[in-house]
Amino acid sequence: MSGKRYLVTGASRGIGAAVVDALARRGDRVMAFGRDEAALRAVAQPHRKKVWVAVGDLRHARARDRLVGKAVDALGGLDGLVQCAGVVRYEGVGGIGEDALREQLDVNLVGPLMLAQSAVEPLSESRGAIVNVTSTLAARPAPGTAAYAATKAAMVAWTKTFAAELAPRVRVNAVAPGVVDTQMIRQVRLAPGEAMPEDPVTRIADQLEALRGLHPLGRLGDPRDVAEAVLYLLDAQWVTGSVLTVDGGLTAC
Repeated sequence: MSGKRYLVTGASRGIGAAVVDALARRGDRVMAFGRDEAALRAVAQPHRKKVWVAVGDLRHARARDRLVGKAVDALGGLDGLVQCAGVVRYEGVGGIGEDALREQLDVNLVGPLMLAQSAVEPLSESRGAIVNVTSTLAARPAPGTAAYAATKAAMVAWTKTFAAELAPRVRVNAVAPGVVDTQMIRQVRLAPGEAMPEDPVTRIADQLEALRGLHPLGRLGDPRDVAEAVLYLLDAQWVTGSVLTVDGGLTAC
């Protein structure tokens, strides 16, 4: 499978960047969307004539409305939408702020759902696919992730609803990664009322080591591990409404 046309959000780094790279390497054309123009251009640079860059913020309706049309014009159509954009704010009960909650709702739920809806027409024409990147936290929340886990659980719900409503024209699936070594997890996690540690670098290193120990395969995920699963779901013609867990055995325990 190659020569297809894809729009990837959250493409500046991490899983999104890995998906762009994997698609371009196999010969697909990709529009990479995100908020960091310099990072997007770095992702696109090795794949000249295969990767286009679009800069914007999915929290803004105007940016969403323009993005699908821009991708269709640049690529000559659309065969798939991969939604990797996401944000997490680690806040325990008693410390969950309304601004942080709304930010996570807008980035992780409202933006992706509305963008997917905007992409239905061109994807129906190509009998294409949507793949959403959710999280194992959608089904197994951890302390400090109430807001984030709720947004990802909602993403799973609308993934399945869209799959049922759009079949057989458009397939809609999701990937649920375990802990993947990206910038998103390299944040200090504070208990309610806890002050920022004097040595945040050591604290983050300790957190990462503890997270590694939760995975039976003995390591954190690499963004490329998730990209492989995304490509499978883009291509799998008899799969829709599914959530593919890619977690190093995390949820097996």
